[in-house]
Amino acid sequence: MGVAKGRHHRMTPQVRSRGHRQSGKGDRWMTSKKGKVSVLSALLDPVPVDVFLNRYFGRRPLYVRGSPGKFDALLKPARFIHGLDRVAEIRCVFGELRQATIGPVDIREMYEAGATICVTGMELAHPALRRAARRIEDDLGYAGRIDVRAYLSPPGTGFDFHYDARVATSLQLDGAKTWWYSTAPEVEFPTQNSNRADMAGTLRAVGRHTLRRVTLKPGDLLCLPPGVWHKAKAGAGGSLALNLAFNHVDGTVADVLVRYLRDALSSVPEANRPFYTGTDGTDLRALATQIEASLNGVKSAIAKLEAPRRIERLSASAKRSRQRP
Repeated sequence: MGVAKGRHHRMTPQVRSRGHRQSGKGDRWMTSKKGKVSVLSALLDPVPVDVFLNRYFGRRPLYVRGSPGKFDALLKPARFIHGLDRVAEIRCVFGELRQATIGPVDIREMYEAGATICVTGMELAHPALRRAARRIEDDLGYAGRIDVRAYLSPPGTGFDFHYDARVATSLQLDGAKTWWYSTAPEVEFPTQNSNRADMAGTLRAVGRHTLRRVTLKPGDLLCLPPGVWHKAKAGAGGSLALNLAFNHVDGTVADVLVRYLRDALSSVPEANRPFYTGTDGTDLRALATQIEASLNGVKSAIAKLEAPRRIERLSASAKRSRQRP
C-alpha cells in the first residue's frame, strides 16, 4: 500500500499545549438514541461492530480510513499535555526499543533528543477517555481491562519491530505515521510482550512473515491482534496517536472460569483452610477430607454451568470481577 502524504505539524509538547477546552460534543459518542453505548461504533465507522468482532478482533489486522477530527470527542491533540502528572507511567523510547521511565518535566528534552514519548494510563487524566474505555468494556462484556495510551513521536522516529500481549487499536490524532505489520501473529494471544532485548532474533522472526504497510493520517484507525509483529515511523511533521489497549491477561476464558470456581469455593469452609501435608507420620486424613469437600464444591459449581445458563453465569462472574477495586 502506498504511503500517503501527512500534514506537517510541529509536535513539541509546548506547541501542543496551546489548545482550547475540549468541546461538549464528545457526549454524542457516549449514548445512542436507544440508550446503548455507541463509542466503539463511532470509532470503527463505517465498519459495523458485529463485523469487527466476528472477523477482526483478535483475529486479523483492520485498517479503517477516517477524517481529521474524528477522534476529537475522545481527545483533541492540544489536550495531550494536560494532566500528565496523573497518568500511570511516562516512558521515552529510542531506537531498538531502548527506553526509560521519565516525568512530565522531561518530555520536551527527551522528545527533542529523538525519543517517542509513550504515556500509559491517559484515562486517569482525561475523564472522556475513562468513560469511553469503561463503556466499551461494558458494551462488549469484556473481562479484561482497557487502558488508553498516547504516543508522541518526533519526525522520522517510532518503535522498532515487536509484538504486544494485547489487542492494540491505534487512533491517529495528528501528523502521520507509517506502520509495517505482519498479516499473522508470531504467537497467538501471548501472555507477555516480545523480548525487546533480542532485536536480532526479532528481525529473523519478522523475516518469516508477510508484511503490510500503511500510513495513518488523522482520523485513521489500525487494530492489530496480539502477537502480530509491527513497527511504526512518524512522518515529517511528527505524530500523535492514542492507543486503546485491550489487555486480555487476567481476562481470558480460563481466568473467568478460575475466578468463578474460586468464588464458588469461598462458601465451602473446608476449601478455605490452609493446605499443608505436615511432617513425617502426620495423619493426612484431615487434609483428604478437606480436598474431598473442595472437589465436591467444584463439581457443584461446574454442574451449575450446564447450558443454557453457562454464559450468563460466567458473564456475571466476569462483571463482578471488573467492578472490584
